[in-house]
Amino acid sequence: MSSLRATLAWIVWPALVGGALVAARAMIARGVAAPLVIVVIQGVATLCVVALERWMPEHPSWNVSRNDLRADVLHALVSGLAVSGLLRALVFVATPSLGLWPARWPVLVQLALALFVADFGNYATHVITHRVRWLWPIHAVHHSVPRLYWLNAFRMHPLDSGSTVVFSLVPLALLGAPTGVLVLFDVFAVVHLTVQHSNVRVRLGFLEHLIAGPEFHRWHHSRLPEEGEHNYASFFALWDHLFGSFRMSSHRHPPEDVGLYGGATMPDAWLAQIKHPFEAWTRRVSD
Repeated sequence: MSSLRATLAWIVWPALVGGALVAARAMIARGVAAPLVIVVIQGVATLCVVALERWMPEHPSWNVSRNDLRADVLHALVSGLAVSGLLRALVFVATPSLGLWPARWPVLVQLALALFVADFGNYATHVITHRVRWLWPIHAVHHSVPRLYWLNAFRMHPLDSGSTVVFSLVPLALLGAPTGVLVLFDVFAVVHLTVQHSNVRVRLGFLEHLIAGPEFHRWHHSRLPEEGEHNYASFFALWDHLFGSFRMSSHRHPPEDVGLYGGATMPDAWLAQIKHPFEAWTRRVSD
């Protein structure tokens, strides 16, 4: 059984992400509405990840609740669904298209381009929220997770989620990326980010230098700044290579101890986490 799990660790990411894209293209070809395509595939992928977290976890300790489930569900509903969905719609309605998108390229090449362009926006926004002191309290909500599991992908303050959506998708809207490519983009993003934040044992080997997979991202959630201030990319590790923020170790696996730097804490309640940046800013002004 252990050998089966070891083999599956190398198959999980390509099977889930690749399978999701194949299913999305098939559903689109049959005329299924884009929102339904995304919801169905996200639901199936989530069920697979939840099951795999129990059967082949990276760390069994991460399967133990830390009084975080309720807040994470609310983050998923508010930041992951409502805020992101509304802003996504507004971006593509309000942003004028320049008509520069290479629509004649093969669809998978167009998808790779969309991911590459959007990921630069993700990377830049991510780095800024880490290095600009008054922005860090917003992003700290995401880093306050005491463990990594599938819902962590959506544990973001609405301001954090909103800014990421805007800065990653406006370039695609300006270029004029077509709906079919955007559906595949959304499918890839939601499945990849769910796996990336999951407690599933996933191994990509040398591909971690290209793909921002789970091992790559776990370093970013370390409690140690010298480890956590690396690996900012969401999709492609290339951006971290280009800007000198890439980190992978051949001597050990990423840390099991994750959370905020310096022993800092975050309230467990969702509303208290929403208030956190505003309270942090008020304290800074007072000081």
